Parts: sequence; structure tokens; C-alpha cells
Amino acid sequence: MGSHGLPGGRDAVLYHRAITHLDGPAARYDDGGPRQLMMTTYDYLGLLGHPLLAERAKEAIDRFGTGAHGTCAGASTLGLQRLLERRLAEWAGREDALVFPSGFQANQSAIPAIAGKSDWIFSDEFNHASIVQGCQIARARGAVLRVFRHNDAADLARALREAPAESVKLVVSDSVFSVDGDLLDLPAFARSCREHDAFLYLDEAHGLGVLGPRGRGLHDHFALPSGGADFLMATLSKTLASVGGFVAASAPLIDALRRSARGYVFSGAPPAPVCAAVLAALDVLDAEGAARRDLLRRNVAHLKRCLRSEGVEFPPGCEAAIVPVPVGDERRTLDIAEYCRGRGVMVVPMVWPICPRGQARLRLNVTAHHIEQDISTAVACVAAALRATAR
Repeated sequence: MGSHGLPGGRDAVLYHRAITHLDGPAARYDDGGPRQLMMTTYDYLGLLGHPLLAERAKEAIDRFGTGAHGTCAGASTLGLQRLLERRLAEWAGREDALVFPSGFQANQSAIPAIAGKSDWIFSDEFNHASIVQGCQIARARGAVLRVFRHNDAADLARALREAPAESVKLVVSDSVFSVDGDLLDLPAFARSCREHDAFLYLDEAHGLGVLGPRGRGLHDHFALPSGGADFLMATLSKTLASVGGFVAASAPLIDALRRSARGYVFSGAPPAPVCAAVLAALDVLDAEGAARRDLLRRNVAHLKRCLRSEGVEFPPGCEAAIVPVPVGDERRTLDIAEYCRGRGVMVVPMVWPICPRGQARLRLNVTAHHIEQDISTAVACVAAALRATAR
């Protein structure tokens, strides 16, 4: 394994090749290999390359240029950024929002800004690395960190009872877990947080735009009128087809983050074309989101039917756009990914440290841009690879 946790040597090609051409959910890479059908993209609703996003981004470049004049705290906030934050807050059902340079930066900045010295943080054992990083920073500054069993509201409740009644308590979790695509039991977690006077911080990176009748994420999926979470975080790089991240909450909480989240205070303001592209993406989703989500759901259902027909197992509970295929052995998982790549299908091999030792898997991402033939082709290739590498 390489020093940063991803495979090195001959396996590094699976991760570190560069895309030279895009055509919907297909790509060519710089290794001279065949055109790849991408089952790795998280452009879930197919907005990447949408002409309205490109048009609005170009208009913003003509008006404001390609970059930012400085940090938001250094009087470089654009009116487009303020408009975007208001739109994101409205979309998330909150009073205000704060935009960060990336989703990773949002989590590693907001979490330690919310939970300080002697406060308590409770984190799911399978949370994303950015959440883990934010929790570790908070712990280094004096917060108490407890990790609870995956998606186990009863274990969370037991941990919450350890915390002093007067302490600030922050529960942090993904809404859609990025390895297995399973959903947080939000009704149970929201109830436990209310009972123990704890804040709930929900990472909707893979849920916002995808889940629920209106695409508003996990609270929309479960029809929770209160929203279910005090802080809602999401990326701008998945469904919204740009780059960045945001946290949405009540106006007082966002005002506090605006003054204390170091990744916001000390980072350059988001460039105008990024803000304009995301605003355009929200416009497209307001007009076309329901149809695109319906197509995505049909594609996910088709993928599952194809896997079942090939006898390929996948875990229950993956209701978003991520469908994992458990393999177990890391070497075999990498070999399967290489087999598929050689035949024009790109899949993600999830190995340690992304997964525990002996629990490696493939991750298949489905989008509204895929057609049924794409999905059938990909599943047939994965099934052939599983047979070819069986020991």
C-alpha cells in the first residue's frame, strides 16, 4: 500500500490515471486504453456538462474573472456567493448556509468549530474520512470523542448517557454511507438526539438531490417535517456538478460558523463561475429534478435486477445511487477492477483502509445519464470478472 493508503505500484493506475475526454458517462484516459464506461462517477443526476451550467459559468467569468480576490473574511465575498448561500439554505430547508472550498473542508472545519473543549462528539464508525478528520481535530482541541456502532441508535443512546447533562453534545453521521450505500436510520437518530438534547450534524453528500420526492435528502426521504438535523452538510461536486461544499443551519448557528470555521475564514472565496454553475444546477433541478430522479431510480433498479440475474450478491439497504458488490480478498478485488478496465468498464475497487481487512468490495455508482445497455454491459463484465478470478 502507498503511504497515503491507496495502492501503489502496478495497482496505482486504477486510481491515478487522467481523463482526456468525456462523453456522458464514458471517458478516455491518458493510458491509451479502451474507452471506459464509468461506473465510478457521482454525477448522479447527469448535470455535468449541462449547457445551462456551462453558459452561466462563462457569463460569470466575463463579469468577475476566474478566481477570487481573497478570503471571504477579507472582503472578497461576491454577491453571487451570497445568493448561492441563500438558495442552498432554501433548498436544504434551513435559514442560512455557508459555502466552503470542498466538502472535505466543510466537515473538517465545521465540526471542530461547533464542538470545542470539553464538548462531546458522537460519530458513526463508518463515517467518511472528512468527518473522521473533523472529529480528530476537535478532539485534539479538547473535545471528547465517542465512536458508536454503525447505524445503531441504541448504541448512540448509551453513549449519549455518558455525557454530562450540561455539555454540548454533537452527533455526526453520513446520511448515505459512501462504501455500502446504506441509509442512516434518521427517525431513530433524530429522536435520540432530541431525548438527550444533542445537536445532529448530517452529511448529505450522497443524498441531497437524490433522495426524497423533492430531492432534499434523507429527511425528505423519511418525510420528517422538522428536517431531522440541526446542521445539514453536502457537497457541490456530486449532484450539483461543480466543486465545493456547504453547511446549512439556523441563522445564529451559521453566523457563529462564519466567524469560527477556520476552513472558511482562511480560505479563498469561491470563484464566480463555481457559484454561477451551482445556481444553474439548482435551477435545472427545480425544473427537471423529479424526472431525473425517476430515471436514476429506474437505473438503480435495473442494475439490481441485472446483478440478481447474474447471481451477483449485493447487500440490502442500498437505496440511493451506490450499489456495492462484496468480494472480500483485496488482491482479487483489484484484479477484478483491472479485468473490467481492460474491457472498457471502470469500477471502483474499495480496499483497506477504505474498508476493513478482508471486506474489500467493488462499488458501482449509477447515474441518470446511464442507459440500460450501459448498466447491462457493466454488470455482465463484473460477473465475468468474478468468475475469471474465482479461486
